[in-house]
Amino acid sequence: MGYLLKAVGGACLFLASVALFNVELIALLEVGTCASGNTAFEIARPCPEGTGTDILLLTGSIFTGLIGLGLFIARGKPPWGRGRGSGLSTGLLAWGIFFGVTGAIVLYHSLTSETIGADGETGGAIVGVTFLLMGLPALAIAFWTAAGDLRGRSDPDQPVASAPWLPTHAGSSAGAPSGWISSIRPAPGSDASGVEPDDGDDLARLERLQRLRESGALTEAEFQSQKRRILGG
Repeated sequence: MGYLLKAVGGACLFLASVALFNVELIALLEVGTCASGNTAFEIARPCPEGTGTDILLLTGSIFTGLIGLGLFIARGKPPWGRGRGSGLSTGLLAWGIFFGVTGAIVLYHSLTSETIGADGETGGAIVGVTFLLMGLPALAIAFWTAAGDLRGRSDPDQPVASAPWLPTHAGSSAGAPSGWISSIRPAPGSDASGVEPDDGDDLARLERLQRLRESGALTEAEFQSQKRRILGG
């Protein structure tokens, strides 16, 4: 439950902050330049009512988005799986969404809106192009990294990853569950499944693999790969 609350809550808070940021930024572009002029201490064009509120909401949306992103990254591991995406790829994706989406929306609005002034149109075009250049490369890297992770998890011939800090045999670790630690890290002379081959009992080896799968040490793809090797398939 804690994982879902952090994941869903953090993601919704971040996306809502991005939406609010875009709304307020477009509102400020519609206002254009105000409270400025060529004469010192003289306001050439007063800012419309509510401009200060728009600026505060724009600033607040940035901090709220960071809080949502931090909550999402701190969600932990899912209770139904063995792992989750890295904080680096999540950060890149969030960066890409914020700058890429904002840049596209602002650029489109500044080029198509009939109510925006000339100063707002120029400022929107500059902001839009700059944000796109900052966001699109991060999105590409994040999706490439995620695709690589998915390919690695779905490869049935990928060898079982061993944990170098675990002892080779279960008997060398006090209190360790009997049998499965030695299967995670193959001992010298054993085959790739991590099961000692000298007993010649394929049924016993398959039962060990089954226990590994049930304990979460093996994925379904890894289990099927090792099963085929034992059966000579």
